[in-house]
Amino acid sequence: MHRNFRKWIFYVFLCFGVLYVKLGALSSVVALGANIICNKIPGLAPRQRAICQSRPDAIIVIGEGAQMGINECQYQFRFGRWNCSALGEKTVFGQELRVGSREAAFTYAITAAGVAHAVTAACSQGNLSNCGCDREKQGYYNQAEGWKWGGCSADVRYGIDFSRRFVDAREIKKNARRLMNLHNNEAGRKGLLGQPRVTSSPLFP
Repeated sequence: MHRNFRKWIFYVFLCFGVLYVKLGALSSVVALGANIICNKIPGLAPRQRAICQSRPDAIIVIGEGAQMGINECQYQFRFGRWNCSALGEKTVFGQELRVGSREAAFTYAITAAGVAHAVTAACSQGNLSNCGCDREKQGYYNQAEGWKWGGCSADVRYGIDFSRRFVDAREIKKNARRLMNLHNNEAGRKGLLGQPRVTSSPLFP
């Protein structure tokens, strides 16, 4: 899935002329049709395609999150022998993902985290349908200072759950590599919770 994110963006924006329209605090995706778009995106698993068809606005956010992960990967390894420069290119990075390597482990983790972060941000900004602010953290009253904050707290758990449902859906085969990829995905997402006690880290052979 990871090597196809850039292709997804090109298909959505170039091949099918998606128009991203701002309407106040909301964003809408105007396209030729969700089924047409989602059926043309390469590499989607059946459950991913179903999510794409039911939430076509989310596919753009997912692509942005994946690109965010790619950018962070390139920054983290900018001085290394492998610096993610070929991420997304089938002839080079595709082999890295097929092999259980440190690079693959980090890539799965950072991409899953990027998708979760992008979905969380889009929800809190009103740019994604069927989600919004964290209802448990809306509003804050400081008795000592005498003021009340009524802002929008990011619903990180929604973003993590959405990333889990979409990104993990690619892991279909019942084997050890699937379990490793799922662990790496989850390790990346847990970093968004900001909990130092979380000890999960990417796995690799």
